[in-house]
Amino acid sequence: MAANREALNQQLRKIVDSLKEQGILDHHFEVVHSLKEANSPFFLAEILPLFCQDVQTTLRDLSRTLEKEPVNYHDVEELYFKLRGCTSSIGARRVALACLKLYQAAGNKNKDGCVLALNGLRDEYKILRRGLDKIIELERRIVSHQS
Repeated sequence: MAANREALNQQLRKIVDSLKEQGILDHHFEVVHSLKEANSPFFLAEILPLFCQDVQTTLRDLSRTLEKEPVNYHDVEELYFKLRGCTSSIGARRVALACLKLYQAAGNKNKDGCVLALNGLRDEYKILRRGLDKIIELERRIVSHQS
């Protein structure tokens, strides 16, 4: 069973390394992953789905905010800060970078720019989500081998 767990850990490292090489994740993800050891073996398998829920809710809220006329750019900026904070803290580098385009468009009060930035954010999040889903699945398998 320990050999199987080690094989799963190697798979996990390969996925994380690949996501880092692609610029999807950064070093902050390693910090979050290390918290698993200090807190609980379930930490990452629990925190990543919560992160995904937060991002999806924020993207939905951004979409609704941009549908309203006139657009409340203060609200767009508030949602930007929320999204930028959670993506940066988890190490979601490309999503965090895509947030900057939203912030710039909101600062310029450019609705079309905000919509384009939101679409870019959604695209980057879909890419990130595929990688996180693999990580979550492996983390759950690793934890089940520890029990």
